Amino acid sequence: MDHVIASAGLRLTYLRDPSSIAKLDAQKILDDLCEPETHYALCAWFARVSLVGFDHVVLATDRETGRHVAMLAANDGDIPSGPYLDLRAALVVDAMRATKLIHRLIAYTISRISCLGPMPRVIATQTSIPACYSLLSLFAEMIPGASVFPEPGVAAIDIRRAGLARQIAKHCVPHLEYEVATGTIKGARLTNPTCFARSIGVESPVYAMFDHNLGSGDQIMVVIDMRGCDEEVINTETRSMIRSRWKFPFLTMPHTSSAAEAKVGRKPTLTA
Repeated sequence: MDHVIASAGLRLTYLRDPSSIAKLDAQKILDDLCEPETHYALCAWFARVSLVGFDHVVLATDRETGRHVAMLAANDGDIPSGPYLDLRAALVVDAMRATKLIHRLIAYTISRISCLGPMPRVIATQTSIPACYSLLSLFAEMIPGASVFPEPGVAAIDIRRAGLARQIAKHCVPHLEYEVATGTIKGARLTNPTCFARSIGVESPVYAMFDHNLGSGDQIMVVIDMRGCDEEVINTETRSMIRSRWKFPFLTMPHTSSAAEAKVGRKPTLTA
């Protein structure tokens, strides 16, 4: 079942039917999302994957120009503790880098899945990029009662959250070593090559956690745990995120003005 909403200058489209996903123009999505700094990485990623291979695809499209400005792709996962949402890619154009757009896409995905079945209570992804961790950590902070694992600078790990992350890691990469104390998957980089995030505002404890725990080729399994959250609270907060407005004005032109570029910077935001 597919779904479309329109707000704040954007059209958000959720697709989960393989036949509908197959009709997407992957070349246009690639062309719209590509920018000089991200061209090589995005072309390589689209060459390796097929959108039909994902269980959930969400697109954000400029209603005036028809340009795709963000895309989220995710799969369904299942472990002994229950189902979870495996976030595989979240891509956004440079001009929207400092906005809440990716949070909106995650919230929209949760909302649509909840309309068709059980609400996702766990979200996970593998990353070697501190900005990706910070994005998901901030999302967890917006949901009362939600938590993220691992956490930087804690003296003792939460056994329950660590056990959940370990189950997900065993399900995703059973052939690789998972270090419970740090949430690190050893030698995992090539297993999830969708992490190209760059961002501003990442706190130093997060950088320190990645710097101290990751060796060459390692990744951290980031897990958002909402199992203890009230479902109506999750619904309320995700609806609020979906309706939320941008931190900076939305720009419909394919190329931003120099003033806007100065505000949001020139680094790309590609997160998984």
